[in-house]
Amino acid sequence: MMQLTLSFKSIIKKIRSICSFYIANRTLNHLQNIREYELDMVIDFLPSEGRLLEIGAGTGWQADRLSSLGYNVSAIDIESSNYMESRIYPVLDYDGEKLPFNDNEFDIIFSSNVLEHIPHIYEFQNEIHRVLKPNGIVLHVLPSSSWRFWSNISEMLRTWKLPQVHGEHAKNAISEIYYFSRWRWSRLFYEASWNIECVSSNRLFYTGSSIMDSRLSISVRKSLSYVLGGGACNIFVLRGKAE
Repeated sequence: MMQLTLSFKSIIKKIRSICSFYIANRTLNHLQNIREYELDMVIDFLPSEGRLLEIGAGTGWQADRLSSLGYNVSAIDIESSNYMESRIYPVLDYDGEKLPFNDNEFDIIFSSNVLEHIPHIYEFQNEIHRVLKPNGIVLHVLPSSSWRFWSNISEMLRTWKLPQVHGEHAKNAISEIYYFSRWRWSRLFYEASWNIECVSSNRLFYTGSSIMDSRLSISVRKSLSYVLGGGACNIFVLRGKAE
């Protein structure tokens, strides 16, 4: 019996070792490669110039690149951001509730993987409406049901525990699959008085726990998105409804 127990423990240890190799902690460099690819897709939906606000700018490297392309960029994030020490662009700290700008100030408002972390999401839409110019454009990159599903799987393989909820709107990681669906995001935007001009997948496979980190190329991740239920994020392009 003792030998069988030891053998079982050895098998489990070996499985966890394999999982640790293939499911690694995501590095900042890997995250930047993903965001760079996503930003290339986002730019295709934007006007060629204008005053742009990035909400939840993190390190500010996306804001920096948008600025280099000729946009007049303001970037904001909360003071408790995990990326404060890694900032490469002037990012203004704000309270997470009231946007520190005047009415009708921006032609473009952009966020990447931010709205799911805002508990007062409907009230926050009013703030976005307020600072956006008439006929301005809003673009949000948001996690998909596919991302939540595969993040659940990879997290359980990596930690052997049930995953924690990622955003602020669902009670658990299972129901969050629904909360991150295209249908649910679309319903939220409709209720918040937005017209949805376009919804597109980012066509890139990745998870919250990461799969091989940067050892898995962007081109391979693009291919995987087609066979594993879609991209990790959806891109929503919005405009305010005419009054």
